[in-house]
Amino acid sequence: MQQKIPYGLSNFKSIISEGYTYIDKTAFISKLEAEGKHSILLRPRRFGKSLFLSMLEYYYDVAYATDFDALFSQLAIGKNPTPLKNSYQVLFMEFSGISTNGGYEAVYQSFQRKIANSLKWFLQRYHYPPETLEMIEAEPTPHSKMEAFWRLAEGQKILLLIDEYDHFANATLADDL
Repeated sequence: MQQKIPYGLSNFKSIISEGYTYIDKTAFISKLEAEGKHSILLRPRRFGKSLFLSMLEYYYDVAYATDFDALFSQLAIGKNPTPLKNSYQVLFMEFSGISTNGGYEAVYQSFQRKIANSLKWFLQRYHYPPETLEMIEAEPTPHSKMEAFWRLAEGQKILLLIDEYDHFANATLADDL
């Protein structure tokens, strides 16, 4: 039998459901939970960070509770799930594609759009009232959009996952934008 190698793929559900080879890293979930509330995963490029975050999204997201058995039953965490499985609304922020060409203003506008889109997608996904989308859009800065979001989501269990922040952040620091 020929193995399907998921080179360049980072969607956990696609990899599992389409029969790609998957090296089970789900046993690390309980270790992450034991470490505390805030984790930063630093690894070299092409080391599987995006796939790992996608796996965490499918594991923790309340929206994927009905997919749990199909995705995780054959994996370590499926045999010993933690009490936190499928217990969060997941805010996934992904910053790939932010161009560092064009100077500070271009980077800022692109970053602001990524923030706004991530927040609005979250609010739609978890069926927040339509006016909450307008509230996010009305805020003038990424910082104020985030503040408004946290006010709107107060009292909810939210897991924040951030991916692909390094390219634009490193370029911004290196170029002193």
